[in-house]
Amino acid sequence: MSTTRRKYARRLPPEQRREQLLDAALTLIPAGFDTVTMESVAKEAQVTKPVLYDLFANRGELIGALLEREAARATEQVLAALPTDFATRSPDDAFADAVRVFVNAVVEAPDRWRLVLLPPEGTPHEFRAQVELVRAGVLAQIEDLAALGVKELGGLDDLDSELLGHAMLALGEMSGRLVLTDPEKFTPDRLVAFVTRIAHGLR
Repeated sequence: MSTTRRKYARRLPPEQRREQLLDAALTLIPAGFDTVTMESVAKEAQVTKPVLYDLFANRGELIGALLEREAARATEQVLAALPTDFATRSPDDAFADAVRVFVNAVVEAPDRWRLVLLPPEGTPHEFRAQVELVRAGVLAQIEDLAALGVKELGGLDDLDSELLGHAMLALGEMSGRLVLTDPEKFTPDRLVAFVTRIAHGLR
């Protein structure tokens, strides 16, 4: 008489298991938030539902934890891309480098950045509001950098640094969306080369 042995998930420390489950939920989101159920996440993570319920009481708690994590990590990546001054690079080179760092971050974590830049149907209002709040803070920093950069370059007194800040942020976001939606056509190198040309064209 033959018996079928059931496969059990390898034991992991709670925090490591939590990250695994959140990663599994994140991979499901591009298909829509309605695809993220306790059953689908358990299946994606290859664990039993009791393992999932040990860490998350329900679907709402799971999604809330995921969105909080992704918002925090996206914010960290954006802030890491921004220059703090122009002591070692010219403003135009610093902006091009910032876009390069950001685009590479998008490529390395596409599911995260689809959620931020191309939110699917059903994305919670609270998450969208959090993204807008972070975006406003990033825009304020970019506007300050633009004003400093215009002053540093000189000869650009007639250039509106506030609108330049908006344009810089828009270029960065556009680059992120293009590398997500058509990565073969819009490669990081192509996008960064374009932004570099635009930045140097200000001189």
